Order: sequence, then C-alpha cells, then structure tokens
Amino acid sequence: MNKKLISKDNTIKILSVMLALLLWFYVITEQNPEITKDVTVPIRLVNTVFFERNNMVIVNETDSFSLTLRIKGKKDVLDKLNSSTVDAFADLAGHNQKGENFVKINIGGIPEDVSIITKSMDSLKIILEPKINIQKSVRLNIMGNPTHGMAAMTPSLTPSDVVITGAESKINMIQDVRVDVDIASADAGIKKVLPVRVLDKSGKDIKDIIVEPGNVEASIPIENTKRVSLSMDISGQPAEGYVISGISVEPEEVLITGKQQILEDINNIKTERVDITGEKSNITKEVRLMIPNGIEVVDADENVSVSVNIEKIATSEITVKDLEYINLPENLELVSIQGDIKVTLRGAESWIADAPRTVKYYVDLKNAIPGSNVRDVLWEAPQGMEIVEISPKQTDVVLINKDEQ
Repeated sequence: MNKKLISKDNTIKILSVMLALLLWFYVITEQNPEITKDVTVPIRLVNTVFFERNNMVIVNETDSFSLTLRIKGKKDVLDKLNSSTVDAFADLAGHNQKGENFVKINIGGIPEDVSIITKSMDSLKIILEPKINIQKSVRLNIMGNPTHGMAAMTPSLTPSDVVITGAESKINMIQDVRVDVDIASADAGIKKVLPVRVLDKSGKDIKDIIVEPGNVEASIPIENTKRVSLSMDISGQPAEGYVISGISVEPEEVLITGKQQILEDINNIKTERVDITGEKSNITKEVRLMIPNGIEVVDADENVSVSVNIEKIATSEITVKDLEYINLPENLELVSIQGDIKVTLRGAESWIADAPRTVKYYVDLKNAIPGSNVRDVLWEAPQGMEIVEISPKQTDVVLINKDEQ
C-alpha cells in the first residue's frame, strides 16, 4: 500500500517537473525569442595621422561612411543593441598612398551570444589625394545698378587675396574666386564684409575646401555722373602738299563719374597726343583718354578709336554766278549787279570737289543807299579750305527805292 502511494507521488512530481520545464521553454521561446535585427552604425576613422603626416587628405564624403549589420540573438539582448552601442571603425595606420586604399572594418560592442549573419561590406574604400595650398585673387562681382544719375567707381577688397586648401582634384576644379554684392538703387558708397565663394566651371560652389580668410571687406564708392565730349590732341603737320581733311573720335562722348565738385569743372576730355608729322595717308589708332585725377569712365573703355583723314592739297578755279545778298534794307531793291566772280580755292581734294555746295559767297548790304554801292565779296568756307584769290574782290550793286518803280 505504501509502495503504491510512494510510486504515485513520484509520478506526480515528475509530471510537475516536466510541466514546469514545458512552461519555462514556452516562456523563453515565446516571450524572449531568438530574432534577427539590422543595425546601421557609422564607421569611425582612427589613426588618420598616418596620411595627414604625408600631406594627404580624404576625398570621399566621410559623413557617408556607415556599415549595416544583420545580427541574430535573443530579443532582450538585441533590443539593447543600436548605433550607439555597436562600434565600427577603420584603422588607417599604414595607409598613406595616393589613390584608393581598402581598409578593414573592425566591429566591437557585439555580445558573445549574438552572431553576425551578414554585413554590408568588409572593407572601407578610402581615396587619398595630396593636400594643396594655393593663393588666389578675389574678384568682386557687382550686381545691379545704383540709382539714376550715379555710378560705381573702382571698388576695393581687403584683403584682395585668399589661400585655398583642399584635395588636388578640388583645387583643380577652381574656376572663379569671388564675392557677390548687390548695389541696386544705391545712392551712397557701400562697405560690406562678404563671404568668399569658390566656384567650378559650372558656377557651383566647391565643397570640402578651406578658404583663409573666409570673408573679405568690399568697399564700393557710389558717385554722381556727367556726360562729356571727347576731343583729339593732334601735334605736328602732314607732309608737304598734304592737309588734314577730317578728324573723329569714337565714341564722341563718355559718361564719367566722380565727386560732384570735380565733375563741375570738366566739360571735355582729351585723348593722348597723336603725332601726324610727315604723314601722307589716313591714320586710325587706339589711344588712351587723359582722365583727370578723381574721375572714372563709366560706359566705355579708357581707350578710344581716333581717325585722322589726310589728303593731298588740290587747287581749283571756279566761277561763281550767284552771289547771296544779305541785310538788304526793306525800302530798297536790286536793280543791277556786277558779273561773275572768279575764285581760286585750295584745300583737300575731297573738299575742292564739294566746294560748290559747301562754300558760301555773299555781299553784305547793311547800310546800303539808293544808287551804286561797291561792296566786298565775302565768303564762308569749311575750316582748312583756303580762298587763294577772288576776282574781282568787290562788286558794284545798284539799288533803288521801291517807291520809284
């Protein structure tokens, strides 16, 4: 009887233990199962001093260096693993050569009971290039226009040069180093501290470089304007038998800017002197404008084009049949005039050919009286045209009172 009870009691105990084991296994497998998890961690770079001593820099975007791990383990353990607790680093000791360097990725912070199933890569590609320092002048890019009647004079930058440091490929991309300033509607001088931009050939800012200093001071004077004419300064004489038949300056006028008190005293700007001594043909050349101190040209270069036309001197005799009579008293009228006038002209060949149209011959009848009036034959000719001889030099004009008709 006792044996049966003991046997039955043992059976119950065994069943209880087995049930407890089953419950424990259930809790373990259902409440804390074994799972997989993906963890992305940044890759630290250590011992960078090795390539830095060799004056090399990393070209890759280091911010993008990351590693993705697929790990397996108990849920309660994996829940504690993340990018802060898992460590990934690349040891750059011994890597200092230009070009591609493949560096093993080391992983830390993984418990022993957690296994790594896969990882996105085993090694990190590091691209090294020589670090270059270069000095560049800064260009001031002025945008917009000042208020009407004003203009920007020559600006200044302080400092005017900067030192740019970066990878060789980055330095080779440099197309423009500038600061931008907008002067639209400005009516006074501008002084600003501006950031220096380093641009490639597409006009995009180049990243991952160091510019020292990163900012410069731009000073832009804004002054009043005035439009003035240009004149040519000529010295010497053409060869014997030749004459200047025309001069021109292109442009004929320019817009200048400067302090108002200086502008008030300037109405004309001369070119540098042009020597025509002994010349026999036309001259066209680029010459500088003689700009007064404190004045700048706004809408043209300081070099302008000048032309001097030089022609042979010709002599011609013409007959003038129609004289012009001016200042005829209102109470008098012409009765008779003397015959034709012979005129000998001398000047440039083209002038002589055009003389009948360009030379004016006339008689001034101011204070004339009824009867005979002997008056000089007068003329007006273009500058450079010479009246060598006129015959007769005087003409007899007979006048009568209008009421005598």
